[in-house]
Amino acid sequence: MDKNGNVMKHVVVLILAFAAMTFAEGFRNGTGFFVNSEYIVTAYHVVEDYDHNCYYDIQNDSCYKVHIVDYDAETDIVLLKLDEEPVEMPRVCRIEHSELPVGEKLTSYGYPEPFIDPKLTIIPLSIRVQYRYDGNYNYYRMTGTLVLGMSGGPNFTRDGRIGGMSKSISNMERNTSNLVKSTEVVRLLRQNGVREYPNTRNVKKCVISIVNSIKVFKSAHDEWGV
Repeated sequence: MDKNGNVMKHVVVLILAFAAMTFAEGFRNGTGFFVNSEYIVTAYHVVEDYDHNCYYDIQNDSCYKVHIVDYDAETDIVLLKLDEEPVEMPRVCRIEHSELPVGEKLTSYGYPEPFIDPKLTIIPLSIRVQYRYDGNYNYYRMTGTLVLGMSGGPNFTRDGRIGGMSKSISNMERNTSNLVKSTEVVRLLRQNGVREYPNTRNVKKCVISIVNSIKVFKSAHDEWGV
C-alpha cells in the first residue's frame, strides 16, 4: 500500500523472470513465486508503473488478476494477492528464515522470454559477500550473472529452500548479480500476517511469470505465441 495507507490495485501475470523486459511495445515481464495458495512475491520494480497486472500460467496459457497488498521500495519486494479463487495446488516451497554464509551455492529460476521461449531458465550462483556493492546488507552480492526478465524470481539452496529473490545485475562489476535476502521476504510476509505453506519439493513448480496487463499480454501473446 502507499504512504496514505491506500491499497494499490494491480493485475499480474505468472511468469518466471528476472529483470523487467520488453517483448512488444509497452510489455514488461518479470518472475515471481507463490508463498501459499493466495499470495505471490515478486520484485516491486516489475509492477510499480502499471495500474493493471496479471500472473501468467504458462502451462495453462492463462492470466490471473492480482492486487498489491504491500511493498518495500528499498528492498524492491512486493506482496501480491490473487483476485481469483486460490489455486488448487499451491506451487510453493519453503523460505529460508536465516542469512546464508559466503560461498553458499544457489540456483536461480526464471522465464526471461515467456512468449518467445517458454522454457525455464536456470542459472547457478554463489554468495560472494553478504552485502551489495554500496554496503546494503539487505542484499547478497553473487558470483554469476542473471538474465534480464528474471527479476523477482526465487533462488534455491541445495536443500530446496528459497534463499533469496532475484533483484538486479550489477553495473559496477562484471559477472555479478544481487539478490534480496530471504530474511527480507519473510519480514514483509510477517508484517502482513502472511504465512508460507510449503506443499511441494518440485522447485520448478514454485516459479511463476509476471506481466504488466491482461490487455498487453493478449496483444503480446498474439504476436509472439507460446
